[in-house]
Amino acid sequence: MVDITNNKGFPLALVRAVENDSYSKGRADRSVTGLLAPPRQAALKDIHEDVLTEDVSERTFALYGQLVHLLLERSGEQDRNALTEERMFTEVLGWTISGQTDTITLTEDQRSWVVSDYKFVTAYKFKRNNSGELTMPAEYEQQLNMYAHLLRENGFKVDGLKIVAIYRDWSKLEAKRDKNYPQLGAETHDVKLWSEEDAKAFMEERVRLHQDAETSLPYCDDEERWAKKDSWALKTTPNSKRARKVFYGSNSEAINWAMNPDNKIKRGFVVEHRPGANTRCENYCLVSEYCDQFKVLQGY
Repeated sequence: MVDITNNKGFPLALVRAVENDSYSKGRADRSVTGLLAPPRQAALKDIHEDVLTEDVSERTFALYGQLVHLLLERSGEQDRNALTEERMFTEVLGWTISGQTDTITLTEDQRSWVVSDYKFVTAYKFKRNNSGELTMPAEYEQQLNMYAHLLRENGFKVDGLKIVAIYRDWSKLEAKRDKNYPQLGAETHDVKLWSEEDAKAFMEERVRLHQDAETSLPYCDDEERWAKKDSWALKTTPNSKRARKVFYGSNSEAINWAMNPDNKIKRGFVVEHRPGANTRCENYCLVSEYCDQFKVLQGY
């Protein structure tokens, strides 16, 4: 259990809202979302759970989950054709795994179910590329397909998966200016439904990784650390807000490119070093102070 502090002096109402978060994985070894966390991070949380603290200022994002609960409650969607916030369990490689779906809805023929998961996210999360294509975040696809596996294990037939994205920073002006920006303040996106075999295999692999981490504490890889490499930004003037080009090799690579007359860079350019970072470790990991890998990365 993580103790909540209020070192930043947040209003009491926010403090109580964070403290009274009703989320629980139930009597399970891991939840679906827990399985998506880095195995090392999860294992360290288990080891140090008695001494962990977290400030309210770092937990306000968790309130969005409570807003989803309120939204579904107000919608009155709980009827014979839909189930909201159902927590289900299954056994995987000797562990109990749980998952709570936001809403599952019967299809028109009433033979199968569609899973809908609500996300309060930034509009950038679902901005399309210049070709108008949308890339579904991998963690969302993985999460919903593990829900699908849970449902199948509990006797449900799953026919589709959807993300209902509610954009907490949506701008009507930006939508008018940029056709690739989300055109509405909330959108529903279809998620690829994996085969039963692929979903089962993925969940088993995540469980296996977390079980192994209980004894071996493997290092987090670059993706798990949200690692960014050192880079060198070529700016046409010292006051330029945007880089003309970013290089990940070396400072000299940026200078040589700028000096090439074919690239038409005028004198007065600057090359700005942008140090790499382990973003999750530095800003979003509750157990970084207990992590030997992080200490090595920081040069301790």
